[in-house]
Formats: sequence, structure tokens, C-alpha cells
Amino acid sequence: MDLLKSIEVFREVCKQMSFSQAAEQLNLVPSAVSRQISELEKQLGIRLLHRTTRSISLTEDGRRYLQKMDVISQSVHELRNLTGDDHHIEDHIRLTTSPLLGSSFLNGVIDSYLQQYPDVSISTTLVNREINLIEEGYDLAIRVGELDDSNLVARVVGKFPLSVVASPGYIDAHGEPKQPKELVKHNCLINTLTQSPRRWGFREGKRNFSIKVDGRYDANEDTMLQSMACSGLGIAYLPAIVVNDKVTKGKLVPILKEFIPDPLPISVVYPSRQFLSTAKRMLIDHLIANAKSPIFFSK
Repeated sequence: MDLLKSIEVFREVCKQMSFSQAAEQLNLVPSAVSRQISELEKQLGIRLLHRTTRSISLTEDGRRYLQKMDVISQSVHELRNLTGDDHHIEDHIRLTTSPLLGSSFLNGVIDSYLQQYPDVSISTTLVNREINLIEEGYDLAIRVGELDDSNLVARVVGKFPLSVVASPGYIDAHGEPKQPKELVKHNCLINTLTQSPRRWGFREGKRNFSIKVDGRYDANEDTMLQSMACSGLGIAYLPAIVVNDKVTKGKLVPILKEFIPDPLPISVVYPSRQFLSTAKRMLIDHLIANAKSPIFFSK
């Protein structure tokens, strides 16, 4: 039995959550993939996967062994690629982040990295949800906010300022709130992408607090809320990168500026038990060195 080959097959099955799709990726027949998994389970003396006629899923033992196998597989991959030339790096990296960060924070960074390392390939998935890196087979994620998963390691690569805005027309018609508590009298545009859409966070001195808000419109997409704010429908609390252009053009006005909390951290996160290959470490370093947008800053 080729243990390393079986580990690679198991990792691909976990990535695809399908024997047939894993077989396609590995250029094998599905029966060979199933046999490799069965032999690996026999060798380890545990059940790695729950199998039904329609789906497969990781057992608890399988989840623990997947983490350990990631370390083994990537260590072997690293050793195979030791050439004495730091510029000859070969790897495939699966990266996930939100559509907003993908189109702004990563713009111009990923392409320059790939030009520098022609033997590295990257798959980027942009979704408005927090992906489980281990269970869904991703290497890195770029996330906004404080890390709350103890199984992940984070390196801050930038910061993410926020802004409360309204159109001049809205302010003329309804007045400008001077204190966060006055927001209860206003129509607030609700961003359902956030963890607590109807609680807006503020700071006064060293004290952080939140205000309960409500309004007639909510959406899970930042630019829709920005558009509604520009049309005078209400007050929006959005990432600065979404509204800065409209502020510059006078279509939106920042309000409650002295109460806006410090920018949120933007972090590259990865599983704490995962061995980082040279390509992944270099990508993280590249992100830190090249995220130079005036909105995102690493210092």
C-alpha cells in the first residue's frame, strides 16, 4: 500500500466530498478511489468517512486525521520541491474571501504574485459566508474582524475602515443626527451581511457601545445599500471603500465621524495545524507587502 498516495486520495475526496469528482480530479476510476479509502481505513483501523448511496461525510476520526494528513502531505510536497532556488516554487493554493475584498483588496496583488511565481496556481472562491477551511478544503482565507476560531491562525494584512453616510437630500429633509442615539428617529439601511444587522457599533472615548436601529430596507450587498443611500432613502453604515467615491463627488456625506470605531483588521487565516508551504508563506508576505490601497493599510 502506498500510504502517501492514499493520503492524497483521501484529501481530494474530502475536498470534493464525492468519490466520482475526486476520481476525475485525480485521473482515476471511482472504484480505485473507493479502494484506496478502504485500504487506508483498514491500515489505520478507523472509519474515516460515513457513506450513503447519495452522499459522504467525515467522521470525527476522519476530521482529526484529515488535519494530521494535511501536515504530512504538505511537508512531503515541500521536500519534493526543495531545489536550492527560492524562485522555483510549485504549489496550488485554494483561497477564499468575500466578493468585496476579492474585487478591491486582492485587485492587483494576486496577479503580481502569479507573475513572480509561474509554477504556482491559485483558485479563489468569493462568497459572502464564512467557509470552514478544513472541512471544505481551503488553504487560506482573507477575513474582516477579530478572529473567534481558536483552530485558526491569523496574520493581519490590512485594516478595514467603516463609515456612516447619508445623502445631502436626506439630511436636508430629516436632519443630521449628532449623537448615535438619535439614529432611532431615522430610517436606517440595514446590511444583513453583518453578524448583528440592526445593532450598529460606535465608540466614545474608550467606551464601545451599540445602538439598535431599524429601517424600511435591508440587503446583503454593500453597493445596493450605497445606491439607496445616494437616492436619499436613509442612513447607511458601510465599508469606507464602498462609499468614498460618492463622498468625494458630494453624493454622500459622512456623519457621526467622531463616533466611528477603529478600523477592523483584515487578516489572512489558515488552520493552526496546517504546515504552510513556501508558496503559501510567500503569498501571505506578498499580501502584506503589496496591499497599498489608500483604503487598506498594513501599518
